[in-house]
Amino acid sequence: MSGMPSTVRMWLENPVVASTTRRPLEQLTPEAHIHGGLRLEIQGRLVPYMGYWGPDDVCMRDWLVELQRAARALSEDGGCHVFDEGEQGQPAFEFSCRDGQGYFSIVGSDISDAEGDEAWQDIAFDPSEFIEALNTLLDDFKALLLEKSPDVAPRWLARIQLNQP
Repeated sequence: MSGMPSTVRMWLENPVVASTTRRPLEQLTPEAHIHGGLRLEIQGRLVPYMGYWGPDDVCMRDWLVELQRAARALSEDGGCHVFDEGEQGQPAFEFSCRDGQGYFSIVGSDISDAEGDEAWQDIAFDPSEFIEALNTLLDDFKALLLEKSPDVAPRWLARIQLNQP
């Protein structure tokens, strides 16, 4: 796909320490939650429904771990991973690989009873581009934490065990 635009992109926007005051990352503690904007774009379309209270309230720990699980599923034909947290009435997110092609769908949640999204069924993408985009995202996230909170970031990262797929 050289010369062609990537079918998958991922990036961060405004991550903060989650609390009622949404503190800056410089105030990170090892047990804190980090929320903010996590953008996942597939075929030029931003994936909706990812945040608890909107697109800028994504739980970084949950999503980064689940995206790693999705990447593992996408690395084998017939692999499938569904992230169904059911938080705030969100639907579930399905990542699958068939015949070497990745597919993304927003499906009904078994936890929240949220419905799927007909506009987001079997959106095709290149699994290797997903894994490459995730590796870049993980590198960027780790670098940001180490820059903003160098004393606490290693303990926070060790606690959630982010590993490159």
